Amino acid sequence: MIDVIAQALPLAVVASTPLLLAVEGETVVERSGIINLGIEGMMLTAAMTAVVAAQLTGSAVAGFAGGIAGALCIGALFGLFTIVRRADQIVTGTAVNLLALGLTGFAWRELEQRDLFTRSVPRITFDVIVPAAWIIVPIALAIMLWNTSFGLRLRACGENPEAVRASGSSVDAHRWIALIIESVLAGIGGAYLALALSSGFAENMTAGRGFIALSIVIFGRWKLKGALLGTAVFGATAAIQYALQATSRGVPFHLLLAAPYVVTLLILCGIAGRVRAPESLGK
Repeated sequence: MIDVIAQALPLAVVASTPLLLAVEGETVVERSGIINLGIEGMMLTAAMTAVVAAQLTGSAVAGFAGGIAGALCIGALFGLFTIVRRADQIVTGTAVNLLALGLTGFAWRELEQRDLFTRSVPRITFDVIVPAAWIIVPIALAIMLWNTSFGLRLRACGENPEAVRASGSSVDAHRWIALIIESVLAGIGGAYLALALSSGFAENMTAGRGFIALSIVIFGRWKLKGALLGTAVFGATAAIQYALQATSRGVPFHLLLAAPYVVTLLILCGIAGRVRAPESLGK
């Protein structure tokens, strides 16, 4: 059993990479005072646009570029309503998710008839996404957030935006930059899910990863080291789930699939009353 789990752990690290990218992006954007429930829609749109771009060009690199572009479009739509029009962030994020789910499902059914989604997608030949997501990106974001004047102002936007305005800086500009960073990371995560972990696009293929990312941000106390730990816990639970499936212990298949989500929910419930969110989060 232990050997099976040890063999499943590397697979769990790879499988958790899109989730980690989403968590890192959501950590940055929530530090700026925005709670983006639309990250699920970002990843789903990115997965579809990545496959379309990769199929049209025959290039996995173009596919990742297409995924980032798709996520940026959703991020721009979310930012237009929440940053420019001051709409409620929770309602807007929910609407963005429903819009992305409907549009990608419609596009998938339409393009499937033209054989675009039936051909095998171009595969990445050298995987740099996993080490980048687990090592390079968190280090770079940590340096930016805690060791630069820009990062100080961005975090202040989530704590006391009036103080940022009083200093002559633009809260909206910092939140737009945070949203762009999140969109790029979510776009890479969605593209990686479709081009590396799957054989193409499938309707609602993100399967709640965006919502899990939101809970891991809370679990990690809005810090990147906590984001890594929370994603690792989710990945380790997934590895145990894979091991139990492989050893055929008689546990129902659907219960095993739910295990990582249940563990994440239990951990979140256990710490929910002992964390302090940024003061102006969602305002």
